[in-house]
Amino acid sequence: MKIIFPFSQRDLMIAGLFLFWGEGSESKMPEIEVTNTDPAIPKFFIHWVTNFLKLDRDRIKIHLHLYSDMNVEKEIEFWSSTLKTPKTQFIKPYIKKNSSKLINRGTFGHGTCTIRVGNARVGEKVQMGLKSIRDYFGP
Repeated sequence: MKIIFPFSQRDLMIAGLFLFWGEGSESKMPEIEVTNTDPAIPKFFIHWVTNFLKLDRDRIKIHLHLYSDMNVEKEIEFWSSTLKTPKTQFIKPYIKKNSSKLINRGTFGHGTCTIRVGNARVGEKVQMGLKSIRDYFGP
């Protein structure tokens, strides 16, 4: 693990940009958001926006996509505890009418979590970083 940790500031910047590029939504700019079912992904994204992009944790909003057979309060508690984020930062979850059992293969056990941060300057910073990567690897 010494080859991976500790992260330098450059490592953290690049990891966050690639995470956003692969799992984020650019259609909501200037908000930036990342959505995933794996708790480690939103956890890292929160770490990235607070430690690298220097945003206050209270700027983070969390939106869950759950299923009708899930216990909403239990899932909010799970994500709140896992992400160390108060429930007051959660927006009303989207509840899909079908059952989670139809698609649950071990990865959707707690629904899908979206971490959303609204900040025009941060969105611009992220877009500039992605543009640099695209320009470097582009045609």
